[in-house]
Amino acid sequence: FMIYHNNGALGQLSAIGLGCWNFGGQWNKVSESEAIEIIRYAIDNGINFVDVAESYGVPDGQCEIILGKALKNGYREKVKIISKIGWYGRRTEDHFNQKWTFSKRLFNLIFNRLFKYKEFDVKKRTPELLRLCGHACCGRLQTSYIDVLLCHDSNPYDIDSFITAFDILQKEGFIKHYGISTESIEVLKNFYTASNGKCEVVECDYSLLNKRIEYGFLDFCKEKNITILTRGTLSRGLLSGKYDLNTQFNESSRLNWNKGGAARKQYEKCIMTIDKIKQELTDKQDIVTAAYQYVFSNPTHPSVIVGVTSMKQIEKNIQIASNYMDINLYNKLHSLDCNLNCSW
Repeated sequence: FMIYHNNGALGQLSAIGLGCWNFGGQWNKVSESEAIEIIRYAIDNGINFVDVAESYGVPDGQCEIILGKALKNGYREKVKIISKIGWYGRRTEDHFNQKWTFSKRLFNLIFNRLFKYKEFDVKKRTPELLRLCGHACCGRLQTSYIDVLLCHDSNPYDIDSFITAFDILQKEGFIKHYGISTESIEVLKNFYTASNGKCEVVECDYSLLNKRIEYGFLDFCKEKNITILTRGTLSRGLLSGKYDLNTQFNESSRLNWNKGGAARKQYEKCIMTIDKIKQELTDKQDIVTAAYQYVFSNPTHPSVIVGVTSMKQIEKNIQIASNYMDINLYNKLHSLDCNLNCSW
């Protein structure tokens, strides 16, 4: 049976939630019908929140569209939706700006000067553009509201724009809660202060190889009653147990782990740390289970966002989330020096 625990402002959350970034053709080729089957299976078997973002999928927003289809026929009422805004168009470097011709730009310049028309900087994330992003998320998800909308920038220079937009969206009834995706306690504190305490949710990277948030970050969240959602639990697959020092990577996102690569030294440190973790496990314990259970067994009880590409994976993850980690094993793994920040 799925574990649930109180997690800040969002109340009872399942120990794991479903991350939907794999369902839009950006990273993996999961068909739409397979994605819908996985999403509904997860919900039917105890998962009560799903995570997505406006920039997930090809084209942007595709993951939200697929999730919206999956949540028809009564499924929307069974889950909380977490989405994120701030990077729409990032992959195409088209942050809402129109690619005008020289003559069009010259005409606009002259028109604006003659009539003192205030030119609108469409590249800047203004409150109004961010507000419209929230509306667009609701449209793609085919829902009248989103439970949580997050700032997708881990260190935004325009915090006030996000806060203003979130406050308007909340007043309009399109979002219930808002927050930020970051691992920086300084950024989180600044965002929380700017929101006058209305920042209620944070999403952050946390794993056996990246324990950065254990140093003050989690305590701050507990003090302010901020819901903690975590990602990166398998550290880009390193904690799947599939890789060693002889592994040769071909996919572009991992080429720098190969010998001579820019991240090779960091990769080697991670592999050595993983070997230490494995030494603490019994023959009946696998490293994937340990990776997930370590995170949601933290005393602050974060809820872990898991990404899957098959029914087999979601079935295993739900089984993992039926038990907390044995306290003795947790203490052993907690004492290991594993703060390697392997989210690169």
